[in-house]
Amino acid sequence: MYDELYDDYHYPRSNDIVYGMDQFIGEVDYWSKGIGTKYTKMIFEFLKKERNADAVILDPHQDNPRAIRMYQKAGFRIIEDLPEHELHEGKKEDCYLMEYRYDDNETNVKAIKYIIEHSFDIKITSIKLIGNGNDSFAYEVNDNMIFKFPRHEKANENLLKEIEILQYLENKTTFNIPKVLYVNNDNSNYKYCIACFTKINGVSLSKEIYERLTDEEKDKLAQDLARFLKELHSSNYNKYQVDTIENYKKDYARLVELIFDKLDDNEKMVINNIYNSILSNDDMLTINKSLVHNDFSCGNILFDTTTNRISGIIDFGDSCVSDTDNDFYCLLEDSDEELGRCFGIKVLNYYGYDNIEKMLRKSDFHEFYWMFEKIIYGYEYNYNDWITEGLSELKEYCEISIKNK
Repeated sequence: MYDELYDDYHYPRSNDIVYGMDQFIGEVDYWSKGIGTKYTKMIFEFLKKERNADAVILDPHQDNPRAIRMYQKAGFRIIEDLPEHELHEGKKEDCYLMEYRYDDNETNVKAIKYIIEHSFDIKITSIKLIGNGNDSFAYEVNDNMIFKFPRHEKANENLLKEIEILQYLENKTTFNIPKVLYVNNDNSNYKYCIACFTKINGVSLSKEIYERLTDEEKDKLAQDLARFLKELHSSNYNKYQVDTIENYKKDYARLVELIFDKLDDNEKMVINNIYNSILSNDDMLTINKSLVHNDFSCGNILFDTTTNRISGIIDFGDSCVSDTDNDFYCLLEDSDEELGRCFGIKVLNYYGYDNIEKMLRKSDFHEFYWMFEKIIYGYEYNYNDWITEGLSELKEYCEISIKNK
């Protein structure tokens, strides 16, 4: 981009290869057929292939919503207002500065800054991406706020649920949990709900942190986690109920629909036997329901490394009223990400769990069942690697089961 355009567009200088694109005008009947969107995408493809572009920018008039919607559909994001930017027919017109990035367009920090400042009465002095998952992405703003953006409708539903549950739990636990500061659900600046939470200081608990603790500190950690779960599970919240058995039935029906045409009769029989066993197993049928966190893993437990105590619990997006045992599965998991079964059993003892052997059996099954969930979620959210991985594990299990029959 020419040097003078950086100043003209108020665009930050960098080593990126940036091209400016002018607007194009055509007959409404012609462009309304989606030709404008396709043409813009062709320009993106050309600039990447032939010019190795990192970004493309554009400055349409703000009073041309039809064109702006078309540019947004093609991938452009509004990143700044340009008041009285362009002289048009003797009048200074207000414009938008729009940008398309090839590497991080959805999480474009300049576009997110614009959205936040225009959705809430907030002046941003610092902003950084802190989470970028399959369901949502999150930004830390001004060092003390966390803004969460869902990627799809299911994640949006979970965010709305998380907001309600966190508001319910406020002052009902002795542990720090995120406080809901702002919510914007009008969809004018972003197609889904945007929520802002207080930032809780600390780092995610990890095996490396745990192994540096003294025996007394490890014991205190187990006590604290058990106490948090007791407080959570004793609440009277009764919305967002999940029927575990009904979910297993739905999973089976979904698997029949999705993958049975890829399986032989013996493999189908193995899966049928698994689900028949689930629906006749006392461990699965005997359920104590309560409000659960439902993703109680080390990544969502924040730790203060100066005091060696828990600083807070985060990410209540999967919370619901369901089987209380759901909150012990991650604690009992032997993996690089979690603290291991011995620690999980210690938490169960402090919790006062009365049938640890049963909990261990359920935990083993939960770990085994993950291959089915990978297949189902993979199809639901187009995670092809999950589908491939889940199918591979399932076929391997079926092969072993058939040989041992």
